[in-house]
Amino acid sequence: MDNTPVHLEGVLKKHYAQKIVYGKLLLMSFSVRKLRDKPSKTTVWAGRATAILTVAQPVMGIYHQWKRRHTQEIKREQRLGVLKRTLTILIAVFIALLLLAGIGKAMMSVRSLGVKNIINIAGTSLAKDEHGFTNFLLMGQGHADHDGKNLTDTIMIASIDPKITKSAVLLSLPRDTYFLNTEKMGKGRLNTMYRDVRSYLIYQKGVEPAIASKQTLEYLAEELGKKLGIEIHHTIKVDFIAFTRAVDVLGGLDIDVPYDIKDYEYPDENFGFEPFIIRAGPRHLDGATALKYARSRHTSSDFGRSARQQQLLGAMAHTAKEEGVLSDPAAITSFMKIMSENVETTMTLRELIGAAQMGQKINRDNIISMQLNDRNALYDYIIEPGGMLYTPPRNLFEGASVLLPVSLPEFPVTWKQPKSFANLIFRHREIYLKSPSIAVLNAGARPGSARKLATELTRFGFRVTNVENGKTEKRESSMIITAPEPDPIIQFFSTMLGIEAMPAPLDLPIEQQERATIILGRDYRYTPLQNLIPNLIQDDT
Repeated sequence: MDNTPVHLEGVLKKHYAQKIVYGKLLLMSFSVRKLRDKPSKTTVWAGRATAILTVAQPVMGIYHQWKRRHTQEIKREQRLGVLKRTLTILIAVFIALLLLAGIGKAMMSVRSLGVKNIINIAGTSLAKDEHGFTNFLLMGQGHADHDGKNLTDTIMIASIDPKITKSAVLLSLPRDTYFLNTEKMGKGRLNTMYRDVRSYLIYQKGVEPAIASKQTLEYLAEELGKKLGIEIHHTIKVDFIAFTRAVDVLGGLDIDVPYDIKDYEYPDENFGFEPFIIRAGPRHLDGATALKYARSRHTSSDFGRSARQQQLLGAMAHTAKEEGVLSDPAAITSFMKIMSENVETTMTLRELIGAAQMGQKINRDNIISMQLNDRNALYDYIIEPGGMLYTPPRNLFEGASVLLPVSLPEFPVTWKQPKSFANLIFRHREIYLKSPSIAVLNAGARPGSARKLATELTRFGFRVTNVENGKTEKRESSMIITAPEPDPIIQFFSTMLGIEAMPAPLDLPIEQQERATIILGRDYRYTPLQNLIPNLIQDDT
């Protein structure tokens, strides 16, 4: 295995600087020539050129048609890749949190017992980290007939708190995330590492395939845990074909569609398109329709699609738990078949059953979903939660499109920002569950300070709803408006930002205030959140 780090610092740094100045004025040079009074030889050649163009026009037409088809084909392939990743997210979460393979296996082993009895008798407590959370690596891949077999197009960390918040926090990593170095797996794109390391163990080291698969899953969990600063206890890998079959076994899902969806470019099975239209209101979806509902991208944004996926997960949980599916031997047998054909895990049977017990404790409304992405506002104004990645030049990676973490300082490339983000959403999930509205007001700080802090808070997944100049007198010191009663949300932001909580200024209009209102005074100096997270850690200890 090649474990040599990639030394691309200088070239990446040059690219980074070029991207930051993108958008500045470009100077165009031109020359002026004097018009002649008499015709020149140009006139003669103009006629000849016209004749040549007349002959060449059909050829150019053929070229443009080819180029247009080629461009459409590339877009179609990219679209299919995104849709597959969307689908596998649903499968992985569904299997990990609700049923898991162990229920079916246990049912076959002890037919005389009901599922709830099996869970209570045979299940074992799962390992937890210092905060009481059990963390899973969930991976989705194509089925055996798929061209991308053993390419894990979905990679997600799921952190479960079955006691205090009864919640699940999900953090997805793009398939193109690139590791410049690892301890045991060399370097490469995240979605190819399972395939490459497994093949290496089998064909170079002579390891049995089943053992090589499990060992590779353990390597991946260990490496991702180090990158994100968390302990990953278990890994589950599934084929995305399980989703539609699982929905059908459940008898379909009752969904309240929030808005009309009109997608005239939904991919069909023949690399073409077909329309998918579903109207707002109560609907009952079978597996195929639920799949389209989860995958469609044309009516709403990525966040809208994520919301639909979470809605489907909630509906699955409700159906499995409330409609008696877990006490139906026929349904359990069907699930067992789906799981046995589409699930691979590092967990023992008793751990799988214990995980199923844990999954039943999750509140369907307490699922937090985040994704690392390249909407980082570094090169443009687009900003999304998890925007901590960027795309380096392809020629540095043999033409491949990869994603690296945005690093502060720019070099060397580190995972400090994604690690800080994971720390927040996993350890302080109670703040994200409450999703407080935040106002950032400038009352004496340098121009642009409020916007800069608001952008940083948004990147770290907080909901900033108001950014403007405060309609109050300029202040020397910054502050966060305190509540009449002790408020853990205000205390959280006060500790993290190092800004004192104080009563609201008397002249600040109520319409400028939100659940958490941050007022920046003359003393404010912007500091990246990655450097402020230790404030919270110190406060916890």
